[in-house]
Amino acid sequence: MLDCNSPRKVTSRRRISYKPSAWKVHQFEIWSGELVCRVAVLRADRCLFLWLGGTAGKPELGEMSMGVPAPEGLLQGCSRGGLATTLLGADGTSTAMARRLAASLQRPVYVCSSCTLDRFTIPIVERGLISEIKNRPECF
Repeated sequence: MLDCNSPRKVTSRRRISYKPSAWKVHQFEIWSGELVCRVAVLRADRCLFLWLGGTAGKPELGEMSMGVPAPEGLLQGCSRGGLATTLLGADGTSTAMARRLAASLQRPVYVCSSCTLDRFTIPIVERGLISEIKNRPECF
């Protein structure tokens, strides 16, 4: 008698078909005389995950935010164009970046930042992201 945990017991006749992954991965670095941060972009069918990493040490999952484009008519007369919230960590630079990226790319964007960005490095990182989006739109 076979029990339920037996590997020889057939419980289903379904056929399984495997598909190639829908995730696309793109990595680059942002420099300004020296390395400012490393960036990894994971693009799925309808969303984007952006990781901003530090220059030293192993990769970490630090502050994380999610931004979504605003529905039509919700933010009339407002220049924001997107909504964002903090998912993990303190409310910092990743929230504003997620909101702006979601508004410009018109899809949900998750931004994870494990590096500390200040008022001098944030514009450098944003210019690097804009440049990479313009040069490689298929990755975003």
